[in-house]
Amino acid sequence: MEKQTSRLEAFSDGIFGVAITLLAIEIGIKEYAGANNENLWEKILERWPEYFSYFNSFATVLLIWMGHNKIFKQLRAANHWIILMNGLVLLVVVLFPYPTKTVGTFIGTAAENTAVVFYTAFTGCITLTMLLLNICILKNRKLLINQEKSVPWIKGMIRGQVIGILSYAVIALIAIYYSKIALACTFFMWVFWAIATQDKEEDFAGA
Repeated sequence: MEKQTSRLEAFSDGIFGVAITLLAIEIGIKEYAGANNENLWEKILERWPEYFSYFNSFATVLLIWMGHNKIFKQLRAANHWIILMNGLVLLVVVLFPYPTKTVGTFIGTAAENTAVVFYTAFTGCITLTMLLLNICILKNRKLLINQEKSVPWIKGMIRGQVIGILSYAVIALIAIYYSKIALACTFFMWVFWAIATQDKEEDFAGA
């Protein structure tokens, strides 16, 4: 059957690209009085929380995009509800630079715990929207290219997303008391998502 989701995939890829670009747009050092070679290096190193938050968020968005791309490989067409759920995913993804900048700004300050809770909770919300998209696709499985192969794969993705949401909820609770540990946990969530989004070639055979 002819695949009819090309425009939707292209639009989604563009939004993911914008989100990743916006993550980096605030990073930089403005001109300041008395600049010299030595104190400029100090200024560069002082911004390490922003570099960390950017790197952390870039990896998160990249892995979410990978999962999103693999989901749409399963679809022959998208109906009204799938398009709306996909729009919800894009809505929160394009806002991700906001919590990223917040946590990068307030690491090392008295507001660090709140910033990390906000960042972690927002990341969990992105995962929740991906879960809702997958549930919507399961309810419209007639739009899948190969139901026999795709339905078990999507159910596996849903299980991973539920685990991810619960993990982010626990990490957010940890952040209330131990922000550095929570921030490290968000970093190591990449490993989880890298495993959760992988697939075997046969998973897409005939798709």
